[in-house]
Amino acid sequence: MQWPLFLGYAAIVWLIFVRLKLLPLTLPIAIGLAAAGPLILFYILWAMNFYHPGSNDVQVLRRVVQIAPRISKPGRVAEVSVAANDPKKKGDLLFTIDPKPFQFEVERLKAALSASQQGVPQLKAALEQATAARQRAEAQTALAQQSFDRETELLSRQVVAQATVDTAKRNLDAAIQSEVGARAAEERARLEFTSSIGGENTTVAQVRQQLAAAENDVAEAKVVAPCDGFVSNVNILPGEIVSAGVSVMPFICDVDSERRGKVVATFPQGAYLGVNVGDAAEVIFPMYPGLVFTAKVIDTIDITSSGQIPVSGVIPVMTSSTNAPPRFAAILKLDDKNLRLPAGALGEAAVYSNRVPLAAMFRKGLIRTDSIINYLMWGT
Repeated sequence: MQWPLFLGYAAIVWLIFVRLKLLPLTLPIAIGLAAAGPLILFYILWAMNFYHPGSNDVQVLRRVVQIAPRISKPGRVAEVSVAANDPKKKGDLLFTIDPKPFQFEVERLKAALSASQQGVPQLKAALEQATAARQRAEAQTALAQQSFDRETELLSRQVVAQATVDTAKRNLDAAIQSEVGARAAEERARLEFTSSIGGENTTVAQVRQQLAAAENDVAEAKVVAPCDGFVSNVNILPGEIVSAGVSVMPFICDVDSERRGKVVATFPQGAYLGVNVGDAAEVIFPMYPGLVFTAKVIDTIDITSSGQIPVSGVIPVMTSSTNAPPRFAAILKLDDKNLRLPAGALGEAAVYSNRVPLAAMFRKGLIRTDSIINYLMWGT
């Protein structure tokens, strides 16, 4: 970075004192040039690094959505309606999964729903039948109780034998047990009939939810574009089996907020302090040698991967001494929104503040020098 400055300084000294001989090169002047020149250059370098930082790590990034089927079970691809780099609008069909197995499940669950709905009146009838059985059991218990009381009274008058009273007691016990069973059957029937959620019988509601999930599988059998954009490569063919949640193709979003012109530059932690939202910037790319593109800082990302604490029950181990020096990212927006920049392209950038304008001039000179040098690397 600094070698153009030193070469330029040396060229100026040579031009003035050797080539043009505008001034005599005396010993005091030589000492002054040797001392003051490097100090001035080092000051300019310091000002450039902190007030007008540069980055040789600029990348063009695009948002990529992994297209994965949302069906509940594996399905067979019936048709592929997209080709590589074919522009698609949000909602356009990408590929279709054979919907027949899911449609069969929908029809089965429709029949099950109808059967469960018809079962509700049957549950009501069962409850009424259980209530009637309980009432009969209560009447039989009352009758057995009366018979037992009568036989007991007659035994006290010595009109009947003890065996008759014992028989009446057994009949009463049997009637009581029958009444208990009838009450339990009635309660069970009542719970089955009155069990509901949201005002609907739970069995019907359960089947209805299963039917909704099956209908969703039929709808998700048509996989559509999540946004405006294109598929970079298509590797699936009709007849291939795809699974739920497994990515089958990358979709590059190309909506206005994600359109070309947005690049990311990383800076060392010291130089990063000089980067602020709204600062002017310039960017160069090897694919465009000799050209400098104006830009603006639209956002800064004040964290790196090494700055996060993982969720764990173990105390984090600090290993910063062994890691590479951190670099912090800033997002730059190019003024030329129609510039063709493939995702993954690399470049250099410089950010300018309002401090030390002289250093900004040197930074602009350096980035233009690097842009011209890109001619030597064009095609690499």
